[in-house]
Amino acid sequence: MNDPNDPGAQEFAGLGDVVSLTSAPQQIADHILSGIAVGALPVGTMLPGERALAAALQVSRSSVRAALLRLERLGVVERRRGRGGGTFVKSAEPATLAPMAERIEEFHAERKNLLDARAVVHNTLAAVAALRRTDEELHRLRRLAEKYSELAEAAAARTADAQFHFAIAQACHNPELSRIAIDIDTKINAGFRHDPFSAELFERAVHDHAAIVEAIAAGDSLESGRLCEEHFRSTTTPPPA
Repeated sequence: MNDPNDPGAQEFAGLGDVVSLTSAPQQIADHILSGIAVGALPVGTMLPGERALAAALQVSRSSVRAALLRLERLGVVERRRGRGGGTFVKSAEPATLAPMAERIEEFHAERKNLLDARAVVHNTLAAVAALRRTDEELHRLRRLAEKYSELAEAAAARTADAQFHFAIAQACHNPELSRIAIDIDTKINAGFRHDPFSAELFERAVHDHAAIVEAIAAGDSLESGRLCEEHFRSTTTPPPA
């Protein structure tokens, strides 16, 4: 059995960007193929164990097992039993990896465009909210910013973050602007895994939220928009160049 604490598991975790647009086993197989394609997993590399892969990619062990079986049938990996056994990268032939390389390129282009659109749209939302918000809406923004600052668990913090930014959209008093923001956020959340949650990013977001609220409170449209756009660009992992 592979060691779940193998350092390779940490390196592999960086490949887990795509989610739920295809079946889980196919996603996992694509992650491994992408690692081989970019040279992060050269021929002969022993992959992390099923448990470590499942944790790194946030999927079930049964999905990992099915993905490895697919790759084994393709001749990309091989499983060795006994002492020193495990799952090893067997082939990095261009013919095998070409389709994956195309998908990686398309994925990063789409991700870059969506993240850019989100930053620009939320700039507009914050700018408009600074001019149209009510005292009640400002009070709600303060409460949501404070709520976020008290959460250190990733899932809860992300939910609170979404609530904060949706409250800004509602303060615009324009359902169409809110719809545009929701459409973009939905595409991002449906197509991509969340960016890594870290204490550093969390503290940055806490500071950003407070600054955005104060700019909206002051009715400073330009500053509110600038701060919100900068917030999204600085707290999102940039796609590879």
